[in-house]
Amino acid sequence: MAKNDFYNSKFDKGTQSKLEVFKEYFKESFPVFLHSNIFDEVFIYDFFAGQGLNGQGEYGTAFNILNEIKPYCDDIKRSKKKVYIVLNDKKESGILKSNVLEFFNTCKTDCKGNCIFSENSNIIVKAEDFKTYFSSIYPRMLSRKKAAKLLYLDPFNFVINNDLFNKLINIPSADFICFMPSFFLRRFPLEPAFNRYIDTSKIDFEETKPAHCHRVIADYFKTLVPPDKEYFMGCFSIKKDSGYNGLLFGSNHTLGAEKFQKVCWKIDNVTGEADYNIDRELTYDKQGVLFEDVKIPWKIKQFYNDLESQIKDGKIKTDIDAYKFALKNRCLVKHAADKLKELMKNLKIEEFKTTNNDIHKIKSATVIKIK
Repeated sequence: MAKNDFYNSKFDKGTQSKLEVFKEYFKESFPVFLHSNIFDEVFIYDFFAGQGLNGQGEYGTAFNILNEIKPYCDDIKRSKKKVYIVLNDKKESGILKSNVLEFFNTCKTDCKGNCIFSENSNIIVKAEDFKTYFSSIYPRMLSRKKAAKLLYLDPFNFVINNDLFNKLINIPSADFICFMPSFFLRRFPLEPAFNRYIDTSKIDFEETKPAHCHRVIADYFKTLVPPDKEYFMGCFSIKKDSGYNGLLFGSNHTLGAEKFQKVCWKIDNVTGEADYNIDRELTYDKQGVLFEDVKIPWKIKQFYNDLESQIKDGKIKTDIDAYKFALKNRCLVKHAADKLKELMKNLKIEEFKTTNNDIHKIKSATVIKIK
């Protein structure tokens, strides 16, 4: 679909799913950044903001950010924390800027207080080439260690390669979500244009189902994280017409990973990975099943088996290890807690108190003792 048609048409289901993940993650993460004593500033980047909304009045990510931040204006004032919103689009910046100013003009008429945002001060609309702009601000991103950063990358084509990925995962206090047109890569793995971004020789699409193509690409990027670096990757697959695309997520903190998984599992309560039945589970869409064993999704059964095996082998030694193992396998902390409780009930490990969330608040890890 041409860009003009995209902005003039109603968003399709795939686009709606993508925007929902972007929006829900912002709703989960922004209050954390704002109320944290660790951060002095909050930077929100939408590098491919488009026009902000379409001709039908449906909000894109940029307008979802503006709309969702409105309830926190008083909190921002009280915190005296500076919040910057940077909206960039090389081709659509003129329309984007006009739409943003109209949004704020409408907002100000409904607001009795002084607006905390002002043009070119902390609400910034840019018309930059992404690569050039990102390279220019990257050193400042690295140096501002007490600034929380939320990076949205929603291009029409591929932008993330090994070099950009390496830069993203090394930005301190930063979470990113990037859209990827994964199905095109699966269809044309030898296309030189795609090989500039991904080493397709290290991805075997022939052995995987088309519906899993984004999961496979996400696993590829996961291998690029240095083994000595603790980093949390996530992904969410999106069905668009007859193809499959998706989102790639990254955070260097467990809370970011927890928030992303919470959003994904809210949308897909079977695998937490897609807006369609990615593993063809019988339990999808609340379908009735006759046998109890079938009620547990394959992904969860596999996770339970792997977790128990890693505990037996001594690779997972503490409760925190188990919870992080869940997050790195795109599961919820609760899934690890449920398995730990089962192992306690079956007298395989000694009892201790578990938690279902906020593992960063655990003051000291509990050693898992095998009976």
